[in-house]
Order: sequence, then structure tokens, then C-alpha cells
Amino acid sequence: MRAELTIQSEGQRTGDHTTPGHPAVPGPSRRRFLRSATMAAVPGVIAASSATGLAQPKAKPKPAGPTFGINPVLIRTLVHEIMNDEAAHVPILQEKLVDKDNPLTPQVRPMPVLNMSNLVQRNQAAFLQAAAGFENTGSGTYGGALFAIQQTDEYFRVAVGLCTVESRHAAFLNSLLGESLVPDFAPVEAPIEQGITLSRVAPFVLDPVVDLPSFDPINASDANNFRILDFLLFLEYIEAAFYEANVPRLFR
Repeated sequence: MRAELTIQSEGQRTGDHTTPGHPAVPGPSRRRFLRSATMAAVPGVIAASSATGLAQPKAKPKPAGPTFGINPVLIRTLVHEIMNDEAAHVPILQEKLVDKDNPLTPQVRPMPVLNMSNLVQRNQAAFLQAAAGFENTGSGTYGGALFAIQQTDEYFRVAVGLCTVESRHAAFLNSLLGESLVPDFAPVEAPIEQGITLSRVAPFVLDPVVDLPSFDPINASDANNFRILDFLLFLEYIEAAFYEANVPRLFR
């Protein structure tokens, strides 16, 4: 059975969503509306009515409104952009790890041995579902890491920039699936704990080669900066390989 990533981030649930100070939001009904609206916007979906055979009075033309159809060429372009972003994240993190103050051994972890039978997706629908899972997980993981990384130009600025890119990816992919931009319409995204992140990517890894990464989620320190970067690099290795294995084949 092919393992697939869940799209929902940790701490979120199905059903009505409530947030202190905000009214209750009926999650499932809004999700059904989004899916219906997405289907209606896809080119080729045409609403047809049966002919009555009677002459009908000509209706006055309505003013042209905005068109929200999903352009397949644009989808292809943006999916390729996501692939290129994830590929670029790997050397960005590797470069930050090559530092005389980095206590990790090795300083830059090698690429893990991947389970390609789970990583390769059979069609676009399966790919988009898995990609949204990766990006929602990445967004929540980066968000959690920001709590513990020192706020320096050298590390914090890069971590924030990577986090926002992951979140943009996730919102776009969620919308293609007819889902809310943030799972369950949450106005504040919950961080994802390290253990949950590792459990979600575990089906795609045969051997991490070196020990699984970890970092202190509370106490910032110089050494912890490198442990956070190491954890994010492990995740980016898998994401980059996922896109490289699927995008050129499914989005030509």
C-alpha cells in the first residue's frame, strides 16, 4: 500500500473550527463549497441544459466579470517553481552548516537512502495530495523551529525566508485540492513537533545513513542553531528528491 502524507497539521481537527475571539467556522461545509467551486473553475467542465424546443426571449447580456478558471499552463509553471525552490533549499542549508563552530559530525549530513517505490507517484492527483502533505508539514516544522533558533542575520533571516516559501507552496497546493489555504481555515498555523514530522516522512526513507536529526525546541544556543539546520536539511533532501522524481514526468 502506498504511504501518503496527511495534509492536516498537528493540533488541527476536522469539524467546526473555533478560535478564541472568533466565531465558529463550519469546516466540512466550507471545504465542500471549495471543492465544488474548484471543480466548476476547471476548464472543460461545462454546465449543459436540455433544449425545450420553444423560442426563448433573448436575455440582456450581463457585464463581463472576472474569470477564475485554473490555467493548466500556469499550474505546470508553478509546480516547476516549487520543484526549483526545494532543490535550491538544499545547498542553502548545506552552506550554513559548513562552519568552524558547527559541532555536528559530520557537519553536513549525507543524503538519506530513499524509498523510491513510495516517493514516486502514479499520477497528478496522487502527486498533488502528497506534495500538499510535504509542504504543510514543512511549513509547520519550520514554524516550530523558529521558536528555538537565535535571531541573528546569519541564521534567523534564512529560516524565516524558507518558512514563508514553504507556506506559500502549501497554500497553493491546498487550493488545487479544493481545500482551505491553511488546513481547517485556521487563522494561526500550529507548529509541528519533530516526532510528528519524522513519522510523516519515515515511509519515504529506507536508511537515514547517520542518526536521525533532533534539536532543542525551547532553548536557543549556537549549537542548537546547527541542529535545527541539520533537521531542516534532512527534510529538504526528501522533498527535493520527491519533486525531482515526479514533476518532470507528470508536468511536462
